[in-house]
Amino acid sequence: MTNFFLGLIAGCIIAGVVTISAARNPVVQSRLGLLPAAQAAAPPLPMARIEPPRCPEQRSETPVGKPEMLFSRSRLWSIKP
Repeated sequence: MTNFFLGLIAGCIIAGVVTISAARNPVVQSRLGLLPAAQAAAPPLPMARIEPPRCPEQRSETPVGKPEMLFSRSRLWSIKP
């Protein structure tokens, strides 16, 4: 009997949470007629035109290092026994 009431209470809480979260959804609100008439009849706002991002101006490339730095003997054999 206790399990029945605990399950009943849990089910009611879950149903209430699902109902409230569904009623907060704008699509469900419009289907249920919960929106004011002026807001429901208003035409949708035009979307703002989004400009594509512009790449920054290319700077002159400055050398960061030398290709010999990768396979330098002093780097590879720097550990002394």
